[in-house]
Amino acid sequence: MRLANRVDKVPMNRRLKVLSLLFGVIFAAGIIGFYTLGRLAGMEPPVLECAYQTVITLATVGNKTPMLADVWYGQIFIILLIMSGMGIILVFATTVTAFFVEGEMRNIYRRKKMDKALANLKNHIIVCGAGDTGGYVIEELIGSRHAFVIVDISEERIQHIADQHPKTHVPFVVGMAADDEVLNRAGIARARGIVVALPDERDNLFITVTARQTNAKVRIVVRATDAPAEQRLTRAGADAVVSPARIGGLRMASEIARPQVTSFLDNMLRSTDKPLRIEEIRLSTSCNMVGKALRDTNLRSEADLLVLAIRDPSGEHFLYNPPPEHVLEENSTLIVLGPIESVHRIRNNL
Repeated sequence: MRLANRVDKVPMNRRLKVLSLLFGVIFAAGIIGFYTLGRLAGMEPPVLECAYQTVITLATVGNKTPMLADVWYGQIFIILLIMSGMGIILVFATTVTAFFVEGEMRNIYRRKKMDKALANLKNHIIVCGAGDTGGYVIEELIGSRHAFVIVDISEERIQHIADQHPKTHVPFVVGMAADDEVLNRAGIARARGIVVALPDERDNLFITVTARQTNAKVRIVVRATDAPAEQRLTRAGADAVVSPARIGGLRMASEIARPQVTSFLDNMLRSTDKPLRIEEIRLSTSCNMVGKALRDTNLRSEADLLVLAIRDPSGEHFLYNPPPEHVLEENSTLIVLGPIESVHRIRNNL
């Protein structure tokens, strides 16, 4: 995931520092030189006078000590000072101009590119909040290759996630998710889901209401801190409310009651060689698997997907461990276990 290309700015920043240091060295050399040569010429120039002489010499606006120009060592010193100083000033001015002009052009280009990416998104997921809870959501969405947009008020948090996933390109919006304009820019009207994981319950409640009013079909999953908050968010239109405290308690119970199952699920989620997930595949009307028996599909033989359950079109019942002769119906949902790539490929072919 890439944000502002800070890598491009590092060499220019370094050049500016080096040039500033060189200019300081030249300026100091000019003061020391005028002071030393002035004394050799029989004068007692004050340091401030030497600094002034260095400035007007480098600026090529005159020379206040013509006596030095009459001796050969004074002429050589002034020539070297002007040549070296003007060269550094020219390069410094060019670098500063390029730093601001190129930087601004780069920012404009990135903003246009990001706006285009956001405008082309549809059926994506919006993650509001890239903090502790939202960060884990983003990790899983990246791992399962879902299209999503990050919305957070802190660009530093987004940049931290970008640094952890340099090869992943994810659109983002920097701003307060409770702002209607920010949600609209993230494509709430075209999104299929939104995860609201801000620490403030009032913000979560406002985003839930706004999202539901803007997109009646979007699935809304919200973070809640306690049971009363869950009820309020559900009444506001949330499809699912998740309590980190409750999930943490269930996880602790699983660790003590069924540690091997917990280890299996953890290894499945964290594997990098062949990442597996429990995913869902909804069978549309045009899907070529509709009307076929489960054994006649390529789910097991070619895609290496294990069908754990099937939810009927009404969404009211699950058929666990479906038999091979079960005929697949349109608008039913398959709950499968298998490689992410296989799930992604079948979804694209539906």
